[in-house]
This record gives sequence, structure tokens and C-alpha cells, in this order.
Amino acid sequence: DKEFAAARDGLIMRTMRAGGRSQTIANPAPGHEDFLNMKLNRVAEMYAAKMGCDVRRMASKDVALVAMGHPGAMNRFRIQRDASHTTGSFANLLLDAANKTLLAGYEEAPFTWSTWARDAGTTSDFKNLNRIRFSEMGTPEMVPEGKEYKSAMMSDAKEVYAVNKYGSIFSISWETVVNDDLDAISRIPAMQGAACRRLQNQAIYGVLTANAAMADTGLLFNATAQTTAGGHANLATGAATPTVATLNAAFLSMMTKKGLNSAVILNIQPSFLIVPAALSATALQLVGSLADPSVGGSNAGNSNTKNIYGPNADRPLKVIVEPVLDANSATAFYFAASNTQVDTVEITFLEGEQSPVLESEWDFDSDVYKNKVRQTFGVAAIDFRGLYKHAGV
Repeated sequence: DKEFAAARDGLIMRTMRAGGRSQTIANPAPGHEDFLNMKLNRVAEMYAAKMGCDVRRMASKDVALVAMGHPGAMNRFRIQRDASHTTGSFANLLLDAANKTLLAGYEEAPFTWSTWARDAGTTSDFKNLNRIRFSEMGTPEMVPEGKEYKSAMMSDAKEVYAVNKYGSIFSISWETVVNDDLDAISRIPAMQGAACRRLQNQAIYGVLTANAAMADTGLLFNATAQTTAGGHANLATGAATPTVATLNAAFLSMMTKKGLNSAVILNIQPSFLIVPAALSATALQLVGSLADPSVGGSNAGNSNTKNIYGPNADRPLKVIVEPVLDANSATAFYFAASNTQVDTVEITFLEGEQSPVLESEWDFDSDVYKNKVRQTFGVAAIDFRGLYKHAGV
């Protein structure tokens, strides 16, 4: 076990270095230094020797096959496969190194959804998730002397979704060990990890761009009055970009949103301005200018009108630039309230799979370890009242 830990940590540090990463292991196992520069075929020799092989009489290709647990090679050299050949095996050594670089790529990949969308935690199965959306509490009524207090009336609605399984396969081949090609356990798993993070991001923003119907039958974004069944009144159209005027319209719409089944004004405040890359300069300039850019900003000779969305603004907004949106529309931009004020979009993971899971098995037909990457999650819009869209066209 000690030797396996030393070999594992040494190989992980070597693969990190080969992948151009600065991460390291906080407390590497004693003896890991012996493996920092050891080639894969040398490590394979060590494992083959532990299985009882006289590696001096074996070709490098056979050593690699035996260490990797190739059934035909093990039969040829009369090696009995037992627990010691699986628990601390060469296969697990490769799996641990690949898993470490997979998670490193996952953590390093850029994503923006966590800034505004809600991580709803985990679920233990694939059954439908019922997200209850409670109405506001009824306004307290005056109680005449000697009369009973009336019960506060509430109602609720719900959105339903489930988690789904996503995955892909990459391989570590026999040739990888023979040739000491670290790409298979340094770069490829990291790319898989980045792809998993990218998938999450695409799924969250896909909720905004898909504009699917919610449980009330209305599209997530629509211009129908809220007093009409399925009406959300959270969509604006017409040629426009983020300006004081368009932001004013978004604030007015969200602040005057009513409760589920009452005329109570909820005063929902937008906290995030979500834009595609095509509108990033416009949006960042808007929230970064002391004066209203539409009247000349801070240039000499202008009206120098205060920008209420600028630095130290009365209406602070955080700009989120997400290039995923450009593929759907380079003109549409969105507003979202803080998910501590009202639900917007949420993501739920299957229990134990908040990050990608890596599993491995030997493929007899192709002399490779097939590594399966899996992640399981679901996303959904929960409440339209915390979201607003301007189509920009």
C-alpha cells in the first residue's frame, strides 16, 4: 500500500507537469520522489515483478500487457490474478492519475452559471423533482374590536423536472504504456473534465434560450399580461442594447411583478445583467460609467447626467458575459434576480455525482483501458418572476 501510494502520487505529479499544470499534491506519500521521472514502462516492470514475473526475460510489450492485466498475457506467463492484482494494481494507478487530471480540468474550465443560478444540491434517484413555488403571504387585514382574525390565504404552484445521465468514453491503450505517452492520462482526461463543466453551463443557459413552456402553460419569457393565464410579462422586443432606458424597463417589469394569486406587488430587484459576448463592451461600459453613456458619458460639453447603474449606483447590477448565448442570439440580453430573493433557474445533481465520475475496465478486443466519464444532473426554470429578457430585435 505504501509503495502504491508513492507511485500514485509520483505519477500524478508527473502527469500534472506534462499537462502544463501548476497544481500539486498537498502531502505526497513518502517515496513519491522515486517516481517523479520514472517512465510508465518502468513502473509497469515493477508491477509485473510483483506478480512473480522475471521481467529480465520479457519484452517491454509483454511487461506492459501483464501489468495492465491482459488475460492472454497473464495466462501465457502463468500468473494467477488475485485481490493483490486489483486493489493496488497498475490499472488503478493509471485510473487515479487520470481521475486527478479529469477533476483538474473540470475545476479549471470557465463557467458563469454559479454566479446567478441556484445549485439545489442533490437527489438520490431519477424520479421527478417537484419544486414547489409558494405564493406570497396575504396582506394582514384590519381586525375590528371583538372580531376574529382571518386566516392568511396562500397558494402554490410547482415545476417538475428530473436529472439525466451524460457521459463519454476515452481510452488508455497498451501503446500508451510502451511509448510512455502521458497525453492519455494528462491532457485527454482534463479535456473530458472541461467538457463536463461546459455541458453544465450550456444546460443552464439553454433554459434561457430554449424559452420552453412552464407548468402554467406560458413560455418562460412572454409579453402577455400576468393577469392572463400563462402570462409572464417579462419579454421586451425591438432593436435595442443595454442602456439606461432598457434597464429602466426591466426594473419596472420585475419590481411590479405580482404574487401568484393576488395583487400584491413583490418589488423584485434585478441583480444580474446577462449578456452575450457581442454586447459585453456595451454592458460593461454602461455599468462602469459615472455618467449616462447615452448622453455622452464624461466627455466635456455633455449634460453629465448621473448614471444610476454606474459605480456606486442606486441600482447596482453585476454584468455576466456568457459566450454560449451568442450561438442563439447576439442581440438578446437577460436580467435575473438574486436567487435568495426569488427562484430563477436551478440545477440538481445525482447524489455523489456533483463532479464527474470516472470508471475503468479492460477491453480485450482492443488492448485498452476504457474510461467512462459520467455526470448526472437536471436543470429547470422554477419561477419566471425573477427573470426578464430583451430580445434586442
